Amino acid sequence: MTISYRPAVPSDASIVIPLWSRGYKTSRQAGIIATEDWARTMHPQFQRLLNRPNVRTIVAYENTSPSFVYGFIAGDTSWHTPVVYFCYVKDAYRRAGYARGLMAALGVDPERPFRYLCWTPVIQKLTDKIPFAKHDPNLARYPSYDAPRRDTHGHDEV
Repeated sequence: MTISYRPAVPSDASIVIPLWSRGYKTSRQAGIIATEDWARTMHPQFQRLLNRPNVRTIVAYENTSPSFVYGFIAGDTSWHTPVVYFCYVKDAYRRAGYARGLMAALGVDPERPFRYLCWTPVIQKLTDKIPFAKHDPNLARYPSYDAPRRDTHGHDEV
């Protein structure tokens, strides 16, 4: 197995959105959406978030079989404090450093402050590994484009 990371392409939405959906559906933060309405309600929301300016999605895949995906991360590193929209690694590959690799590929250092949008039971288990992370779903609900962002060289804009 040789894991590689690459920016998502539009066709990856058919993988990314169902994985995000599966990972977030059991969250106590997901709201009261009936199971039969979940995909019809949430999949367009996930796509809308992925389509936002400055949001990037990185896919972890098997280098010897590029169609095999281990997981993905979506986020916006243009904010003064990076924002992770969602990070997902398939169950069988967790605890092997793939999430950390995805964070690095996106440009997020888990040992520095960052925000994340989606609380899941997996996040609760990782709080010791991401002590500077702060849950803030309002960044998805009410995006503020007045917040300090970074320029293309990673420096804070004035």
